[in-house]
Amino acid sequence: MSVGEWEIGSIELPFSEAFRITLENIRKRFVRAAITTASIILGIAFMVSILMMSQVQQSATGVVEGIRAYQYWLLFISLLVSGVGITNSMLIAVAERYKEIGTMKCLGALDRHILTFFLMESSIIGGIGGILGYIIGLIAAIIYGAMQFSMEAVGKALLSVGLLGFNIPAVISLLLASVILAILLSIVASLYPAYYAAKLNPADALRYEI
Repeated sequence: MSVGEWEIGSIELPFSEAFRITLENIRKRFVRAAITTASIILGIAFMVSILMMSQVQQSATGVVEGIRAYQYWLLFISLLVSGVGITNSMLIAVAERYKEIGTMKCLGALDRHILTFFLMESSIIGGIGGILGYIIGLIAAIIYGAMQFSMEAVGKALLSVGLLGFNIPAVISLLLASVILAILLSIVASLYPAYYAAKLNPADALRYEI
């Protein structure tokens, strides 16, 4: 006997099924997911633009100035705001899905399955936000470099190695750093909401009224 993909007795949730359910949840709540993604995009775009602009300036002038202290603080605050926004959004998502979570638990879903859904959703949103934030930040840095210096300086900055400790071109190292940071930020910010959702009592969740 089975309920969907969950087999009673073993209670296993295949990764493909978890991924499908997660994408369906994102589709159903596209506007909220888009707003959450936007907060990640802004934070990552700001980080990429600051790092890349500093690299362009170094390539154009030959002077190694690095990032100033106030820029680090601005970067930290922007990422912190993004993290708070993600946490708030995921808490709202839990409230919206109380009955859905209760139903899944009554059908045999375990705490770890619910946890998987929310963390997988935050990872997907973080990955998309990281990529889009990288693109926007890179475009902003290129425009800045072209206007203040030259496209030659921009090209040298994009191909320079050693940025962020990676021995690969800056354009690639920044992409990797952006995606990894965005996913980690999303997961960390979603830990409490996901844990809270996983620990919901099925009976209480089914009685909950929004």
